[in-house]
Amino acid sequence: MKTWLRIGVTLVLCALLLIYVADIHLVFKTLSHCDPLWAGVAVLAFLLDRVLMSYKWGLLLKIRGYSISLAQKLMVYCSAMMWGLALPSTVGADGIRVMLVRRFGVRVDDTLATILVERGIGFIVALLTAVGSLIVLRAMLPLEPVYDYALVFGVAGLLGAIVILVFSFTDRALNSVLRLIPKRFADSTAVRLLGRLHEAYVSLASDRRRIAAFSVLTLAEHIMVIICYGLVARALEVPFNPMFMFAAVPLAILVSRLPISLDGIGVYEGIFIAIMALGGVRPADALAVSLAARALQIVVWLPWWLMLAARTGMRPPIEPVTPSVPGNSSSVGTSS
Repeated sequence: MKTWLRIGVTLVLCALLLIYVADIHLVFKTLSHCDPLWAGVAVLAFLLDRVLMSYKWGLLLKIRGYSISLAQKLMVYCSAMMWGLALPSTVGADGIRVMLVRRFGVRVDDTLATILVERGIGFIVALLTAVGSLIVLRAMLPLEPVYDYALVFGVAGLLGAIVILVFSFTDRALNSVLRLIPKRFADSTAVRLLGRLHEAYVSLASDRRRIAAFSVLTLAEHIMVIICYGLVARALEVPFNPMFMFAAVPLAILVSRLPISLDGIGVYEGIFIAIMALGGVRPADALAVSLAARALQIVVWLPWWLMLAARTGMRPPIEPVTPSVPGNSSSVGTSS
């Protein structure tokens, strides 16, 4: 979807939420009740979430032979998220991460391979937690048959995603793509780069111990996000049922991944408000929790962005890059 259209959808969704769903005055009233102590605890929880995210990404980089400090990974991750807020959708946070981590010696094709695996496993875990959310809703609202249908589709989607991910690690997956490319382009640079990217991608699956650890930490990180939202609600003195919070956050995250608005703004809030309302939370309170959570995330990202900017400059790294191809595809990155 084009950037201008996504901006339009975002503005329309936000307007609908504020006009027909949540009273803006009540939202500000709820935000004004923020407890600084619990807000600080929530910030620490969001920081732990970023630490988990950065650490588990480092496990994939280690499979490719790179050793980068946790602080450096945090700077790259949080800076990418900050730039992702300001840059066009065509230059997303993952693209910025590819370019930023080059400054620590990581090749483009290796970074792309780790991001693809990260996104693939992350999507499966997101589906898994969403299925868990639907099970919770079905248990809390047994007279609503809609959750039975949603649960069937969720489980089917989860199994399908697992099959696709496993298939993507095979040579047959690459060959299926190559067959779609006209023969006159068979020896092109792009095709050779695709082959090297798939080689790096497949190599990540060979280290089953680290992949298993990465998967477990991904699940822990998803649960950590739910805890973060619970802490934000506590900071705003919003009473809530933990079971509905467990249901709301994963489903809202999953649906907000649809590329129809900027950073899922409006989409996430709509789903979150709807599910929390089932647990008795007022729409204005749910919207306040979501807005406060977004703000606290930026508070966590900002210092790491400033630290990296102090080392490398404030200009966003949007110059075009081409993967270098040294003799050893598993060359060790350097820390700086």
